[in-house]
Amino acid sequence: MRIKERVAFCLQDSKSVAGKVVDLILLVFNLIACALFVVNSRYGDELPPALQLFDVIVVTVFSVEYMLRVWVAEKKLKYIFSFYGLVDLVSILPSFITLSELRFLSGLKVLRVLRFIRFLETETFFFGKLSELQLQVARTVFTVFTILFVSSGFILYFESTHDAPQIRTFSDAFYFCVVTLSTVGFGDMTPITAGGRWGTVVMILGGAVLVPFQAGKLVRILLADRSKNDVVCVECGLIGHDKDASHCKSCGAIVYQEYSGDDQS
Repeated sequence: MRIKERVAFCLQDSKSVAGKVVDLILLVFNLIACALFVVNSRYGDELPPALQLFDVIVVTVFSVEYMLRVWVAEKKLKYIFSFYGLVDLVSILPSFITLSELRFLSGLKVLRVLRFIRFLETETFFFGKLSELQLQVARTVFTVFTILFVSSGFILYFESTHDAPQIRTFSDAFYFCVVTLSTVGFGDMTPITAGGRWGTVVMILGGAVLVPFQAGKLVRILLADRSKNDVVCVECGLIGHDKDASHCKSCGAIVYQEYSGDDQS
């Protein structure tokens, strides 16, 4: 294969050794990027040299990845304006902004957590293949965590502009979001700024829509699994048939299923 085809294969494939290595490297840097966002929120614009170095390394890796994905894309504009393309761009854009008038865009770094969605797109993972149920559980948990993480980042950003905020650190913001989204509502912390309050509104509405949506898909998979019997078709190898099925729904071959009674069908 040509170099361009090899690069495209490594970026898009998740089953080969090379593809898994690339995915693992990107996953590690995604984790580092999210951890840096949480730690950097304590320092504001005055970051220690070590954290600045880590941030430069992360941005460099993300920038190289973005340029490679644009390079190998058959339809470059389609990738650039796709969901993943916009997330990749937002992940690096705030670090290149130096104008003071646009420094507010630094809050978009919290959206780097959305880069993890790419790893939950298919059932293939580093250590093997996830079942449909396992994948949906991961998606549901990730949806809840993403809502809390992104909301915490934006609320903290807006509240940090106030002279005497009640929410001062990322842990404060995350605690507030968990308490609010779970409808406990202790009231010991409340957003003061208009941006923080609107961020809370968006978080609650997003949670009310996205979490039940993912949870509903999870319930449907659970109910579907309970109606299946783990019988393997001897002809095509399909696993899982309806309990009252006498023929394979894929190839039509006869399948045999055991029940609690004396009969088999």
